[in-house]
Amino acid sequence: MKITWIFVLLAILCCGFATAATDDNEFAEFEDEFIENSVTDAPQAQQEDRRPVPPIVEQRDDFDDDDFGVVDEEDHEEVEKVKETDPDEPTPVQSLKFTDVPAHFRSNWASYQVEGLVVLVILIYLVNYIIGKTTNSSIAHVVFEMCRPTLEEQFSVVGDDGITELDKHETQLRRDTDSMFSAWCSGRINVNSMFLQMKMLKRQDLVSRVMDIFDPSYDKMTIKIQLEGGNDVDPLIFALGEKKIASKNFKEMFDLNSYVSERKQAAQQLNLPATWQLYADQNEVLFSILEPGVVSLLKKHEEAIEFIHISDQYTGPKPAEGESYTRLPDPQRFMFVSLNLKNLGQDEESATEILNLVFYLIDKVKKMKLSKDAKQKAEKRRKDFEEAFLKQTHQFRQEAAQARREEKTRERKQKLMDENDPDRQKRLEAKEIKREAKAKQPKMKQLKVK
Repeated sequence: MKITWIFVLLAILCCGFATAATDDNEFAEFEDEFIENSVTDAPQAQQEDRRPVPPIVEQRDDFDDDDFGVVDEEDHEEVEKVKETDPDEPTPVQSLKFTDVPAHFRSNWASYQVEGLVVLVILIYLVNYIIGKTTNSSIAHVVFEMCRPTLEEQFSVVGDDGITELDKHETQLRRDTDSMFSAWCSGRINVNSMFLQMKMLKRQDLVSRVMDIFDPSYDKMTIKIQLEGGNDVDPLIFALGEKKIASKNFKEMFDLNSYVSERKQAAQQLNLPATWQLYADQNEVLFSILEPGVVSLLKKHEEAIEFIHISDQYTGPKPAEGESYTRLPDPQRFMFVSLNLKNLGQDEESATEILNLVFYLIDKVKKMKLSKDAKQKAEKRRKDFEEAFLKQTHQFRQEAAQARREEKTRERKQKLMDENDPDRQKRLEAKEIKREAKAKQPKMKQLKVK
């Protein structure tokens, strides 16, 4: 009976150990299957050579959740090597392992699309720059060669650069920029100097080429002439040209904006083109300058001539908005002519006729004599404008002086408030009261009796 109870206890203990082993070992199910297979194949296993069973690696508790307890063969071999090596021996340095890198992506020409596009744009810009620069230079020199015979006939020096001696001077057009060319001329009666400037389109600039498609513009030639003055020259201000350009200059030029007004009836009487506007300080100036021959030439070259401006009160453009002159600038006698080179064409005869018209107007203005009443009106208008300007500037000066006085008063009061010494503060306050009382007293002039 005792032996029976002993066997029962041993059975219970075996079952408990088996259950515990099953709970601790997650691979118990696979081991059971392995044992069953080994029992089934026992006769065959006895015939074959027995292979060494690999040692069971203890389960690690620090495996990642993603591993699910599965141990790779490489990790298993590393663990065995670590166990076999002596802990006192230094760990050998492992050599670097280089991963196989695929072929470089730049070996494919399709990857150069952005770079190719940038290079293409740069090439287009360079080609356009060379072509545009050459085109501007050729157009400017062609126009200058058309004007050159007339200029050399009228002036003793054409294309003066201010450096070369007159004996060694050669007539040439100066290139200021890739789109701007100029020439100075001097040595003529009634003219101090003439500045001829050609403003070409910026053909060398690709961006300007693209913008010109949406807002077309044309090559222009500007002639700026400084006229001789003197007491024998009558006053006059005269301007005519295309509506858009004439109205723009009327708003921007100080002399036109101050003295002249539009003369619509006179333009109709003189039979000027309907697309032109006419400005003058008085009608007598218009009928003295615009003779029938002059009007016929103006109508003939209507598309080439953009604007003509003659003035004895030229001071440049008026000040920008918010700015003003502190004193009236000294006026000068000037004549401006603006030409459209596109409509001037390659006709040398047209260029010669326009230049001869300009020189005729120069001599006409010098010889022109106004009536006594017209001359008095012109002088009175200029005197009234000068007095109005002085009053306006005097008012501005008074306002500026008042602002400065108020600023100084605020500074003194602030200094009085910031003073910490009571005695000094009383002295400053007494001075301020005395100064205010003196400012309120009426100003009286003292007369000295001899």
